[in-house]
Amino acid sequence: MILRADNISKTFKKSGSNAFHLDIDHLEIHDGSFAAVLGPNGSGKSTFLKIILDLLFADSGNISLTGSDHKDKQARAKVSYLPENFSFPENFTVKEMLHAFADLKDSTPGQVDQKINELADAFNVNYLNKKVKNLSKGMSQTAALMHTFLADDQFYILDEPFNGLDAVQKKAIMDYIFSLKQERNISILITTHILSDIDKTCDTLYLINDGRIINSATKDEIQEQFGSVEDYYLNHFETKDPAIS
Repeated sequence: MILRADNISKTFKKSGSNAFHLDIDHLEIHDGSFAAVLGPNGSGKSTFLKIILDLLFADSGNISLTGSDHKDKQARAKVSYLPENFSFPENFTVKEMLHAFADLKDSTPGQVDQKINELADAFNVNYLNKKVKNLSKGMSQTAALMHTFLADDQFYILDEPFNGLDAVQKKAIMDYIFSLKQERNISILITTHILSDIDKTCDTLYLINDGRIINSATKDEIQEQFGSVEDYYLNHFETKDPAIS
């Protein structure tokens, strides 16, 4: 089991009655599985990811990550995280940025330049010597994905990983991710608003709303009952007009 979370509770206290409560009863991801957590803005997706990574502290609950308690540093040693909002030194080139962060992970291959070139080829990147401040949105997102996959990890947690990517670039990155699944049996947890991407990538989906998992299903179950991830999502979240029903 790459991830198991039970009875996770976190409350963000605000003035009045507007406190946000995250209450995750159960979520699990098996080795080699690709899973997604989907929900509206403010539903608790990013908060939950940060709790898994011990970047935020839960009020209660238990999380097992790569076979150990998630607070154990070794549990996170083979985990890479792409946050939705990231920042790199603007005056570094893409290659300099990747080198600067390479030594932070023990799982980064010894031949860093070889790994960078491998990723550049896979991701169609021809701007390794371009400064970060001069990158377009899509280029910046691709550079962040290169940084995420620079280490040979077993579990990748990706928060809105395909923001700003065109269809060709997205396919190249997805193809690389699937090649890692075949070669190293990696696991992935994704959050995204781009539902068509989930149709192509994930085995299991969890729907979250107001801090709670309200439904889960495998892709096969979704295709059988709803036809597509989009229809599955809309069935649970689309606001129905009372005048029509």
